[in-house]
Amino acid sequence: MSLCGLALAGCKVDTRVSIDVREDGSGTVEVKVDLDAEAVSEAQAGGGQLEVRVRLDDLEAAGWESTGWKVRPDFGATLRISKEFADPEDLAGVITELNGDDGPLRDVSLSVDTGVLFTKYDFDGVVDLSDLRTGVTADAELVAALTGQAVDVSALDQRLLDQIRESLRLEVEVALPGETRTVTPKAGGTVDLKTSSSRLDPGRPLVLGAAVLFAVLALVVWLRGRTLDRRRRHSRRRTG
Repeated sequence: MSLCGLALAGCKVDTRVSIDVREDGSGTVEVKVDLDAEAVSEAQAGGGQLEVRVRLDDLEAAGWESTGWKVRPDFGATLRISKEFADPEDLAGVITELNGDDGPLRDVSLSVDTGVLFTKYDFDGVVDLSDLRTGVTADAELVAALTGQAVDVSALDQRLLDQIRESLRLEVEVALPGETRTVTPKAGGTVDLKTSSSRLDPGRPLVLGAAVLFAVLALVVWLRGRTLDRRRRHSRRRTG
């Protein structure tokens, strides 16, 4: 079950997804989930525990770092998870691990184009909340466990979906070098995440300037050599 689908299936849940891209095209995806006290209570109904009801084993096995659920003084709970990506091509796979195939973050891609003076960053993707799903029916193990407890899985799935639509708050931030974009889409809607930025590489103008300087010096030396050569030839003709 994807974390996004699980996290949204509560009473009041704030979910923030941050994609932070570094200058070399690597970066970090971080998710912060805040459950209110009512959401925690419902998740633990019947004597269950939040850590068990909202499993993170699959993400942790995939290399995600997790703080685990931290209970707050107001009896709500907070979770943070994060994972690094080494280059632009890795980002889409990290998002799929987090989001699943049917989650709200779709068609995510990142490209970095290194030019002579500038590096250009292009991020693409959408947040699609038009077809929300809980992920319950896609988890065969969970369905089997619920069925074994005589739970009407279809009714539960619909109830959770209604809660998602009523209480959903999802914020997505994309931070490129020199440009940050934040969106907060509404349930039932779709928001384009496309954004780009350009950043001057401070080392390249220096290299280019040095190259120009050397070229000018070489030209001066060449011209100076031609001048001296002409003078020597002229001097030989006069003395001859």
